[in-house]
Amino acid sequence: MKIRDKLSLLFILCSTLSLLLCGILLLRVADRHMVQSAENNAISELNMLKTSFSSSASRDVSEGSTDAARRSLLIYVFQNYAENTLSESQYILKRGEQTLYNNSGYAPDVILGDRDRNTVTWKGEKLFAAGMETDILKDQYQIYLIRNMTSVYDSAEKLRLQFAVICVTSVLISAGLILLFTSRMLIPLRKLENEAAAMTKGDYHTRIPLSESALRRKDEITTLTESFNRMADAVEQHVDAVTSVAEERKMLLGALTHELKTPMTAIIGYAESLDRAKLSEEQKQEAISYIYREGRRLERLTQKMMQLITLTDGEDIAVRVVSARELFEFAEQTLKTIADRNDAAIQFLENGEQFALDTDLVTGVLINLLDNACCAGAKHITVSAEGRRLSVSDDGCGIPSEIIDKVAQPFFRADKARSRKGGHAGLGLALATRVAELHQARILIESEQGHGTTVSICFR
Repeated sequence: MKIRDKLSLLFILCSTLSLLLCGILLLRVADRHMVQSAENNAISELNMLKTSFSSSASRDVSEGSTDAARRSLLIYVFQNYAENTLSESQYILKRGEQTLYNNSGYAPDVILGDRDRNTVTWKGEKLFAAGMETDILKDQYQIYLIRNMTSVYDSAEKLRLQFAVICVTSVLISAGLILLFTSRMLIPLRKLENEAAAMTKGDYHTRIPLSESALRRKDEITTLTESFNRMADAVEQHVDAVTSVAEERKMLLGALTHELKTPMTAIIGYAESLDRAKLSEEQKQEAISYIYREGRRLERLTQKMMQLITLTDGEDIAVRVVSARELFEFAEQTLKTIADRNDAAIQFLENGEQFALDTDLVTGVLINLLDNACCAGAKHITVSAEGRRLSVSDDGCGIPSEIIDKVAQPFFRADKARSRKGGHAGLGLALATRVAELHQARILIESEQGHGTTVSICFR
């Protein structure tokens, strides 16, 4: 059962029980009041009859009259009072066991029993009887009043029926209103349900709008809606962050493979020369030194790249202050080997500049930029330091202005055929951008198609 139905059923049940309880109490009070009022009226009427009859009989009946004359006169006087009354009551006059007058047809002793007033059901009718004694010329007489109370009880029954109709009508109307208002109040919950379902399908962008009136009310549903929207924001940010990390790790895994290509090719080449070619001792020592140096650099580079890929240890990169001369000397042999392999000339320019950087990572960037320059057909390449910049300039084919903003994207290749032929995957500039970000620097690309390209790492 839905919460709307549960709430509606609960409200209807509570309102119905409250209405029934109040109605029953009011009906009982009303019934009692109606019956007591009718009985009190009858007692008042009996008192008036007793007073009037006793006064008139004492005045009209003489003490010297015979019993028969006195009896006839008393009956006559009582009959006049009984027949001229405007009420629907019936009266009985008795002296001891002798009944002098009875226009009711009922025996008062049977109705009253040992009480002075009583209500009984007699042949389907409600009868109220009351009796009093009066003293006339030192003789005791009993006066009884019998009133048919069926109409009073019928009125109470009609009142109960009317209440039942009113109660049923009120319950139906209140049930309709409760369903309507509950449904309207729970609209945000239905929206929450829809949004939660959308989130399970991967849609994290939509939010539940809140009107100004809802914000002013600030009820529990509004608070829940605001909490849900904040949760959706947090989930979306988390998903975006996870997606970004996943994409970044994917790029870096490709970049690692890309980075391994150059040193592995050189190592394999020198190892093959050592295995097959006859080399002098000097050449062998040079080959062994190169293999060792590149192997160590490959090890360090792999460790650095894995740190970038995992991003879990929270450690900073190993930044130290390095002069441009020291950096160029560290990378010179590898860079010259790449340039010679592509029949390109390379020169280094510096003027004592110093930078705070990770030597292995920045060397990898310079190698990537040089490799890109060779891929672009450059024959003259300059690696320079000036101010807060490290730059690689070439006289290659250049980059079209319309794609210059895209070349740093992972796997983007301006000339796919040439890049594929040269074994490029379009990750060099993406990796350079990432390394620059880790150094709180940025990559600046300046290019003119047909005249060459300059890519700079701009440090702060």
